[in-house]
Amino acid sequence: MSEYAEEENMADAVHLDDEILAIQAAYRRKRLIESLVGPVVSTMFHVAIIFIMAITITDTSFTQKAEIEIELAEQQEDIKIEEEIEEPDLEEEEIEETDIDTADISPDIEDDSAAEEEISDEPLTSDDGQDYDDYSDVTVSMSAFSSTDVRGGRTESGREGALKRHGGTKQGQIALLKSLKWLKSVQNPNGSWGNISSARPALTGLSLLTFLAHGETPTSRLYGSTVKKAIQWLIKSKTNIEALHSYPHAIKAYALAEAYAMTDNSSIVPALKKAMKIIVKGQQAGGSFDYEYAQGNRADLSFAGWTYQAMKACYATNLDIPGLENGIRKSIKWLKGMASKSHSFPYVIKGREVKHGGRDTMRAVGVLCLQIFGEGKTPEIKDELERISREDLKNFKWKQAPKTSIYGWYYATQAMFQGGSKYWRPWNKVFQKELIKNQQKEGYWVYPKGGHHEQTGDITSQQVYATTLCSLMLTVYYRYLPSGNVSGGFEAKVRKKNKEKSGKSGKSGKGAEEEEMLDLLDF
Repeated sequence: MSEYAEEENMADAVHLDDEILAIQAAYRRKRLIESLVGPVVSTMFHVAIIFIMAITITDTSFTQKAEIEIELAEQQEDIKIEEEIEEPDLEEEEIEETDIDTADISPDIEDDSAAEEEISDEPLTSDDGQDYDDYSDVTVSMSAFSSTDVRGGRTESGREGALKRHGGTKQGQIALLKSLKWLKSVQNPNGSWGNISSARPALTGLSLLTFLAHGETPTSRLYGSTVKKAIQWLIKSKTNIEALHSYPHAIKAYALAEAYAMTDNSSIVPALKKAMKIIVKGQQAGGSFDYEYAQGNRADLSFAGWTYQAMKACYATNLDIPGLENGIRKSIKWLKGMASKSHSFPYVIKGREVKHGGRDTMRAVGVLCLQIFGEGKTPEIKDELERISREDLKNFKWKQAPKTSIYGWYYATQAMFQGGSKYWRPWNKVFQKELIKNQQKEGYWVYPKGGHHEQTGDITSQQVYATTLCSLMLTVYYRYLPSGNVSGGFEAKVRKKNKEKSGKSGKSGKGAEEEEMLDLLDF
């Protein structure tokens, strides 16, 4: 081979090597790009998701933000509230009953997980920094005793506006949402709450009232099934006015009335009318009530308080309940008479003799019941409002709670709210902090030590009772708008209601009821 040929072959070999190296370099670049594309795309995708979530959360309502915070916290702590367990059919299970007073249920268990959370002492303000509304001299159109649709204040926008106006805090509403989630987790498969058959109507009624107060109905995204099952169970539950001195019956009627007001569902009406017929018939001539709707000379304000609340709620539905309107008139007269007694709003009266004198719980019951009947301006309760705001507020201390504390606080919180900003502002500042600080991490409350003397023996029932009353306190901002300053009292409401009825045209009575929405089973 010539020297020229050898040089040419060597050049070709070098050229080939260069091509191979170029191909290898290109391949490596390609692999490098491919290896980077996946992470880059993934990173961009996650950035986009985070951006979308940020926009969503920014536009989300107050309640939705709180729900997201709870979900994130539970994911971090790996909390699993709802475990799949096989539960017995509580409808057919024979459970030993204990003779208790539903209004006086109290757990006597250790408060082992209440965190001492830092809660600001700054004045509660709305988002724009303005002090919340002074409504002491304002007449509101929708009140605790108005026939106007109660759903308006319990919608998302209604809740947000009311919280800003009346000093509700984000922390307080997060506590409420946690309690709703816990209540859902301990609901029995048949729709009731509690493990003692005699107490179930009361505990189920209180739980249903709590969900309804937050605006939850059978169509709600998170709690629709919970509410639906509770309503169905109460409709089907047997009437037993002898159980626990009839407290469960009064609370059941109260819950059914609010359920009908919130849903307009006609399948609730027969059970509600049946329950209210017993109440109207069971009222004493003087206007009060006694255990088991007895017609003797004993009057019990503790029991009457729940019955008055049921009467108020039912009257607001505009259903035709014979005797209800006159029954409310008698109730108002009796309550005003008890306010003027030397022992203001006594617990028990027998004949003309005070058997058990007034105490913090009873003055709160008496004041609230007059307020919800539209009689918040009555002079008889002014002194009692002052005592609640002055004496009882000092005792709103969870660690040093007086006997029957949560029961009394439930009534007093509503009474102070209905009484106007003079009473509400200082009470609001205290009660929210106490409830937030003493809620268990799972979302429930337990009764303060030194509470009620009677117990159910069932810890879940005790927790449900305490949790529902605390939760109802935290819905006070939007559950019923203030009614204490509605002029004209009950009779003005009657005139307005009759005028509205006379101005309506179209179907009425049974035919109209049958056309109201679908049956609960079709929700």
